Amino acid sequence: MVNAALRRYLRNDGEMTDPDEELLDRTKPILFAHRGGRGDAPENTIEAFSLAISKGVGGIESDVWLSSDGAPILSHNATVGVFGRRKKISKTLVSQLPEGVPSFENFYESFGSDLEVSLDIKDPEAIDATISLAIKYDAISKLWICYPDWEISKQWRKINPDFKLVDSPGKKGFPEGGERRAFSLSQNGFDAINLRESDWTAGYVELFHKYGLKCFAWDAHLPRQIDRALSLGVDGIYSDYSDRMLSAVQNY
Repeated sequence: MVNAALRRYLRNDGEMTDPDEELLDRTKPILFAHRGGRGDAPENTIEAFSLAISKGVGGIESDVWLSSDGAPILSHNATVGVFGRRKKISKTLVSQLPEGVPSFENFYESFGSDLEVSLDIKDPEAIDATISLAIKYDAISKLWICYPDWEISKQWRKINPDFKLVDSPGKKGFPEGGERRAFSLSQNGFDAINLRESDWTAGYVELFHKYGLKCFAWDAHLPRQIDRALSLGVDGIYSDYSDRMLSAVQNY
């Protein structure tokens, strides 16, 4: 399956067209409050999400595990609770989770379906329930699903064609080379690649854009990191600090 943007980018003879052609929606980048903006409030809580949204960000980032009764839960860690009494999410009913640990459904009930939502899938068993909830709340087109192994996550495209699939390789990067990774992602229904801010270069942004992929930068917490990512032309930024992102975009 060839990326739709790539198909628009190819001539009939299979050669690349002028890179100045309109390939991607070059609007302002999506600003994702990382773990709800954990620099301003307790991470992955309704309080954090609410504060970030009130500041004006258009995107929320979180992490997903699956409870023992099949509910997607927003938590960075596999265990929740106070020290000495922590329990695995996978072995806990959603009704028995500590107060303050939200489910993905809690998120949609609280904030609706207008936000861009980026979720790191911590437990692959959670993918079906996560996508089903986004469909239920008519938010599937604004759901960005991230996973570190694209060979696994490419299979998820079969579940639904409308969510956004993101390759998030982390520290391992792409040992096969950027061009080969970009081509592979474009052939397998991916929409974006998510790299650490310090790993992005102007060349990488140009390369992945050429293949119709959006470029996201995570770990951009300092103003200079956010400014650098913007100057490279990335399409999304993840930061613990909503105010810093908003200020940088206004000044860019």
